[in-house]
Amino acid sequence: MALSAAAPSEICVSKIPVLLNPVFIADLHLSNDKPATKEAFLKFLKTDAARFSELVILGDLFEFWAGDDMAEQYVDVISALKQYFSDGHRIYLMHGNRDFLLGADFAASIGAQILCDPITVQIGREKVLLSHGDAWCTLDHDYQQFRSTLRDPAVQKQILKEELKYRVELANGLRSQSKADNQKKDAAYMDVVVSEVAKSLRSAGCKVVIHGHTHKPAHHTHVNEDSRFDRWVLPDWNFENGNQRGGYLSFENNYIHFGHLS
Repeated sequence: MALSAAAPSEICVSKIPVLLNPVFIADLHLSNDKPATKEAFLKFLKTDAARFSELVILGDLFEFWAGDDMAEQYVDVISALKQYFSDGHRIYLMHGNRDFLLGADFAASIGAQILCDPITVQIGREKVLLSHGDAWCTLDHDYQQFRSTLRDPAVQKQILKEELKYRVELANGLRSQSKADNQKKDAAYMDVVVSEVAKSLRSAGCKVVIHGHTHKPAHHTHVNEDSRFDRWVLPDWNFENGNQRGGYLSFENNYIHFGHLS
């Protein structure tokens, strides 16, 4: 797959049609080194996801993504997503902290649109804010500076000029460094700051937010500065070594629900 001239951060859309019957997932961290998790996702597309109109992936679909010329390593995933789109479903995708280099060519190959982070969407009568979630982890100043650098279009274009093997080496190095750094950090530094989420919700005029990133699936009701809002955190996926961790959120009959995989 060729590389688009546009940086991934330049192709995000800020407005989409009303979501009719969406299903939300995040933090699958798909990799060929995690075959059971990948098989769970492929099964999900054929079973649970098939009854929804829209699939919304809120970041970190892949463990890492060094550019759209990695696509040949994930022909099975791309083929399954393309079939899902061909069957009449819409696909929306948001960059995560691991796959922020997903670009226009990948999106086109599966019929997806890449969403801005955050983005306000309409689901039935409800106005909902969607995000990967890492932008709200503001206690971790080093990470926020790092994130800002890697989301800069000029930086992304410079990285994508390198040969794929060097980009893969860079990605592996960043993952190793991140793992080492996270072991030294207090858990609170790696969680979202609720006041920052509340600020984004007030700006968007929303009372509901859905995000991933933290790997702490839950439904929270917050009261912050006299405003009340609901925060839904998506589950991460891990089916390796006998684990059965994963799931999704759906919006049915005007209610948000956690869903367990078939």
